[in-house]
Amino acid sequence: MDAGLMFAPLSADEVAAAQQSTPKAGTKTPIIPVPADAPPMSFKHPKLGAPSRSWPYRNATGELVGYVCRWDFAGTDGEPGKEILPVTYCELGDGKRGWRSKGIPAPRPLFALPDIIANPTAWVLIAEGEKTRDAAHDLFPDMVATTPAHGAKSPHLTDFSPLAGRTVVIATDYDEPGRATDKGKPLHPGRDFGDKACELARAAGAARVLHLAPEHLGNWQWRDGAKVARSVPLKDGWDLADAADEGWTADALIEMRKDPAFLAPYLDAAERGEHGDEDDDTTPGMFRSWPHGVEKRVDHTDKETGAITTEWKWFCSQLDIAAETRSSEGEEWGRLLTVTDRDGRRRQWAMPMALLAGDGTAYRERLLSLGLIMAPGKFARDALHEYISTARPDEKARCVGRVGWHGKSFIFSNQTVDPANG
Repeated sequence: MDAGLMFAPLSADEVAAAQQSTPKAGTKTPIIPVPADAPPMSFKHPKLGAPSRSWPYRNATGELVGYVCRWDFAGTDGEPGKEILPVTYCELGDGKRGWRSKGIPAPRPLFALPDIIANPTAWVLIAEGEKTRDAAHDLFPDMVATTPAHGAKSPHLTDFSPLAGRTVVIATDYDEPGRATDKGKPLHPGRDFGDKACELARAAGAARVLHLAPEHLGNWQWRDGAKVARSVPLKDGWDLADAADEGWTADALIEMRKDPAFLAPYLDAAERGEHGDEDDDTTPGMFRSWPHGVEKRVDHTDKETGAITTEWKWFCSQLDIAAETRSSEGEEWGRLLTVTDRDGRRRQWAMPMALLAGDGTAYRERLLSLGLIMAPGKFARDALHEYISTARPDEKARCVGRVGWHGKSFIFSNQTVDPANG
């Protein structure tokens, strides 16, 4: 080789390539995955020192990609505070490497991704943040608990594709009703996170997305081994970690999870606009109907403090009261009931109100034969009776005993023709 060529100046492209491959001093470029010969994570916060907790994030093959670390401290006012930062193993320039506070590059893996992959039939529970995820892992050991890195801050930077075909449960934090931003807009960080996680899970192809509402656990506390109604309002931001601190355990949840309404289909913001907010305890009336069924409002008053807490108790599957019915003579009043069975088929029955005069066995038998599902026990029977008895639907329908002319209308078995109205 010509000695002159050996020491020829680098071209512009060669200079650019060299600059890109060799980080400048002071830069922090995460190395993904973390090399096998990297030292153990030893990052210390410049003011807070070593982290209180750290959570390792791994890719699909189990290789370490970084950590999310948490520091707990007391503020100047004595109130507890926290700092949460990502920590990755970085190229620092000048041939140096080390653990630094630098985000895991997108797309980030879900926490416990290897467990999600290793348990393909298990339900996946998404919590907001690593501490809450740990509580979810203990409370729901039959599910795989996870969280996107940095919780509600940037779930869109996490890869949700491993949730394709899975049943996903989203556990949202409690949002104190009535809070607003400085611009007057409602502030619901827990539901905002849930809505985004639901959107990402659905986009990834999740088979279904369910909601674990915080009130299901938060309305209750454990005292001396007994479940009692909460005597004070839920604090803003209450989550599964708080539930665990207040005595909830996987065993304590066994009975609660038998209620079909415990994990209801997730309603995103648009769907809540159609059906109302499922977490709004100011819903008027004693009953509310959802795709998963009908619930009755039950208020509990603490004998010592007088504080009132509200619980919504599921008592039957989806049952809509479409109209009041009566004969052409204005007699034989009833209710036009629509039952949605487990196959998703909607079946209608014009139930005579006279059936409410007895103990209800006759009309319950008919509804059950149409596919209605009822909770066991006296509460469900009484709630169903009250629900039908007190309903005042806006629509009215006429029931006739034969096909033919009835006044100015001709009634078929499945159609009404009114010549006057074309």
